[in-house]
Amino acid sequence: MPLDALLLPLIIKIAAAALVVVAASLAAEKAGPFYGGMITALPVSTGPAFVMLAMEHGDGFVADAALSGMVGNATIVLYLALLVRIAPRWSMPATVIASSVFWIATAATLRSAVAWTLPLALLLTLVCYGIAAWAVSAPIPADTVVRTARSRWYDIPARAGLVGLLVATVTTLSHSIGPAATGIAAVFPIALTSLTVILHGRLGGGVVAAAMRSALLTNPGLALALTTAHLLAEPAGRFVALGVALAVSLSWAGGLLVWRLRRPQTA
Repeated sequence: MPLDALLLPLIIKIAAAALVVVAASLAAEKAGPFYGGMITALPVSTGPAFVMLAMEHGDGFVADAALSGMVGNATIVLYLALLVRIAPRWSMPATVIASSVFWIATAATLRSAVAWTLPLALLLTLVCYGIAAWAVSAPIPADTVVRTARSRWYDIPARAGLVGLLVATVTTLSHSIGPAATGIAAVFPIALTSLTVILHGRLGGGVVAAAMRSALLTNPGLALALTTAHLLAEPAGRFVALGVALAVSLSWAGGLLVWRLRRPQTA
């Protein structure tokens, strides 16, 4: 395989993840954690990954990948709920390690639990949303350490470099840990993890919790987009399906933004 074919996917992953995390962290600092979480939950890195899949594989493969993505997305819902609860109470390293281990264990268990079909994936998604809604219904606990961000000239390059390092590490490891673990690594919530590292260190765990609660509100847009891609990939073609899925995701985010602007007092 040509070197370009190996490096291009990694470069795209790094660039997309770095762009979204830097934008989200800046938005959280300037406009509030709601917007940071919302930006991170958009399919900025998932979208390019599916486009690359569509360029290399057929309609059926993309449909199956979207179904698998629905299961992976359900685990991210639980991951976000956990972050909301523990980030204000725990240190940054403990928060990142605990949430990552939880996500990996949950994803590995669910991926091998049953032969997933669309009804089962939808049921799993609804159950996870129910659990998450219950978990984050209580007020965000008081942060044990509150920080104020101070801008430095190297902040943005350092953030982009951190995200790039994390993406490169996860992607590189995926080539040597076997196909099952590779599937898990492929959908690891790298952007959310990177945002947690950045915000926790600069603004504290309470801001992380608020951003992840916002990401939970944005997440159904991705769930609907993956469902759309799965349903349309074979009858309409994979590229049409991905285009419609993107429109669905952006429509959900747009509606959420309008709701937010009409209720500026909502935390």
